[in-house]
Amino acid sequence: MAPRGWQCLICSCLFWTVHGMFPEPQNVRIHSVMLDSVLQWDPPNFHKENVTYTVQYKKFHHQYIDLCQRIYITECNISSIPMFGLSTIRVRAEFENKTSNWVDITFTSLKDTNIGPPAVQVEAHKPGVLSVQLTDPFFIRDDGKLSLHDLYGTVIYRLLIWKKDCGGEQVRNENMTHTFQIISGLDPGTAYCLKAQAYIEGLQKTGEWSEDYYIRTADSTDTGINPVQLTVILLSVLILVSFCCFIIYRVYRQTKFVFFPSYSLPQHFKEFLSKPSYSSQFLPSLSQEDDAYDRIMVIPEEPKDGHNESGEQLSNTKMQLQKFQEETLMPKDISNCTLLEQP
Repeated sequence: MAPRGWQCLICSCLFWTVHGMFPEPQNVRIHSVMLDSVLQWDPPNFHKENVTYTVQYKKFHHQYIDLCQRIYITECNISSIPMFGLSTIRVRAEFENKTSNWVDITFTSLKDTNIGPPAVQVEAHKPGVLSVQLTDPFFIRDDGKLSLHDLYGTVIYRLLIWKKDCGGEQVRNENMTHTFQIISGLDPGTAYCLKAQAYIEGLQKTGEWSEDYYIRTADSTDTGINPVQLTVILLSVLILVSFCCFIIYRVYRQTKFVFFPSYSLPQHFKEFLSKPSYSSQFLPSLSQEDDAYDRIMVIPEEPKDGHNESGEQLSNTKMQLQKFQEETLMPKDISNCTLLEQP
């Protein structure tokens, strides 16, 4: 005799066969993370090969719209349904000319979807101090990426901190309203673990925790600057100093060109000045007190028709010469003057 369970199953199969019905899908559920939603179900209890499934949805009192039609797998992506408001989703099984009853499930996208974990980045700059930077998970939609603040408004981030070497002892529970915060008052040179989650206060909805992030706080002897940062700082200073020197040099060159222009003599002037004989041949020295030169007196030609007049003129000329020497106070003997008689 067959067990009671098998008897019920056989009776159900006979009922479905007689009435042209087929058993409906089982355990219908929705798995949704950041509005990436998938409707899943299990095959009917009375399973046959080549069973297909159809999935539909509707908003409020509108007509049903097909999401997946006559598929062989037991899941359907329903991410295309509207984000706001309540949606009704249903699925049925189909075999040859037989169909099952619809199985309905309601779903509100923004309320029922799971919030993914934020990305956590932590740096230790000073002894006992950590800087925490969180990055929101994003919703991927047809019009691009949307953040938690875009869809939910106010978001609170919960940050859990515990010592790694103390068996998970919790030391700090921080609530952050921004994605960046400085955590101080920790033990220097100590290993800590951190994880964070987003919390939507308006919907009383908590997101998934991030993976554990391990970090050691800086020692009291640490400068807080790692070698990479020190190298970047030194290169930046070197580039800045070189740029300032270049600017100062350019300003100096321009100033010198404007206020102190440089001139170059022509080549023939340089050649002329390079020969000292030219400069002294025609220019007498100004330091000499006396001029050294001979005076020349021209005596007129004696007329042929008389000797008395010529002698008288010669006597007058000598007197004029003697008077001129006395007036100029020249300490030269009259012998320096030569009387030339015209032929």
